[in-house]
Amino acid sequence: MKYKYFLFDWDGSLGNSLPMWFEAFQKVFAEYGKRVTYKQIGEKVIGDWEGPSRMGIENQEEFFTRMEVELMPKLPFVELNPGAKELIENIKKLGGKVAVVSSSKRKYVEPAMQKNGLMNLVDVFLAKEDVKRHKPDPMMLNRAIGMVGGEPDKALMVGDTGKDIMAAKNAGMASALYYPKRYEEFYARRLQEGWKSTYTIRSFGELSRFLK
Repeated sequence: MKYKYFLFDWDGSLGNSLPMWFEAFQKVFAEYGKRVTYKQIGEKVIGDWEGPSRMGIENQEEFFTRMEVELMPKLPFVELNPGAKELIENIKKLGGKVAVVSSSKRKYVEPAMQKNGLMNLVDVFLAKEDVKRHKPDPMMLNRAIGMVGGEPDKALMVGDTGKDIMAAKNAGMASALYYPKRYEEFYARRLQEGWKSTYTIRSFGELSRFLK
């Protein structure tokens, strides 16, 4: 295999959760009197715990408490994006290692991973609580690759945001930006292309070429 170690972001990458997150962000921002578009959320907020502050929210703790009210009933039922589980199963069959590296809290992600049968497939699962610094800082990726005994030059990080791509670059890893056509609703093409990922994929099936 070209890569032996595969690191995956969760929200918007393995997990088809972007519609839930963007809808919740838009609703909670509106409660604070702020009208924001999906593109603004995609560029300035998603995957960034300081994002609301940069959008003028003074009490971030209260903001995310409201977000949890919106999201917690829904997140356990997040489905996998098409082809994600099949890809992971094939990686494992060929002796590869798989890590899930998410900036979300563990309680946001683990129930859906359990529901979709991933907890017994992945070798490492790291969430917000597991590191002090989050993507684009490479700390989480470095820790994950260390836990599986891997080397950065044999690893591929797969994610849907610039923070995922920059974290990979900062860790010395190759990167694949997951950008299916339906994500054009959430992320501006110019923004996604600007991250200059090693690869850009529209589907997880495209990564199968690295398993040969």
